[in-house]
Amino acid sequence: MSDFLPAGRLSSVIADGVVVQIQTEFACRPRPRVATTVCLEGVVINKIQKDWEGPVESAAQQHSVERFINRQHDEVVTIIESQKHKLVNGHRGKTVNEKLKKISTVWGVLGAWLLSEEGIMTTDASGGPRLEEYAPLFEGLVSLCSLLSSVSALGKSLDGDIILDEDRLLILRQGNSYFIAAIDPAANPVELLATLRTTLEAA
Repeated sequence: MSDFLPAGRLSSVIADGVVVQIQTEFACRPRPRVATTVCLEGVVINKIQKDWEGPVESAAQQHSVERFINRQHDEVVTIIESQKHKLVNGHRGKTVNEKLKKISTVWGVLGAWLLSEEGIMTTDASGGPRLEEYAPLFEGLVSLCSLLSSVSALGKSLDGDIILDEDRLLILRQGNSYFIAAIDPAANPVELLATLRTTLEAA
């Protein structure tokens, strides 16, 4: 093992409360290279690698590698910093779509939507055809979710999740947004709510 080990770099870029980590280091195996890894919420989303001509065997070579590490690292950090909101939103959008898809495949769910705190509705193939049917109810739903007490004439709240019995809707809060599921009349709302909460947490 060489006595000359180039120092690596680790940086964080924060966007909307989400941490993007950038790490650049010199690796010897399986071949000498400088590698920059970009992680979002612990998931590797990109890796940039540059092969090096050989092992580091002198102080001069170590300093040369470190200069290259600093340059590559700073370039990647600059790019991530300039694109951070787009990167985070794209990641969230992908995650949201996956969660909607999983919810919509649970037995008893007829359609699924996501409502943001800004009132923006996201749907998948299951919720699209039923959107018009439920649109009047969705108006002002964020306010309803925020104000609904633990028990009311409109429905009931279980640990922050809401069952609207008459409309056959389940509303599950996650962060500042709400996943909404229209349910089959044959389904048990309380049991289905527990299944959907487990599905969301596992997604």
